[in-house]
Amino acid sequence: MKRSELIHWQLQAMLREHTFSGDQLEYLGVRKDSVGIPQHWYKIGGEHEVPVDAIEELNSTEEE
Repeated sequence: MKRSELIHWQLQAMLREHTFSGDQLEYLGVRKDSVGIPQHWYKIGGEHEVPVDAIEELNSTEEE
C-alpha cells in the first residue's frame, strides 16, 4: 500500500471517529492534481485544499 493511500485511510477513520469543530477537516473527493493524476483531496483548517499525497504526516493532539 502506498503512503498516500495509508494516510487517506487514516484520515477517513479520523472523520468517522471524531467530530471536528467548524471545517477543520473535510473530505472533498477525488480530483486530478496539477499533473493530472487522480488524488483524494481534503480541506484542512477551513481554507487549504490539498491532495492526500501532499500530507506528510498525521499528528494526534488529544484535549482533556
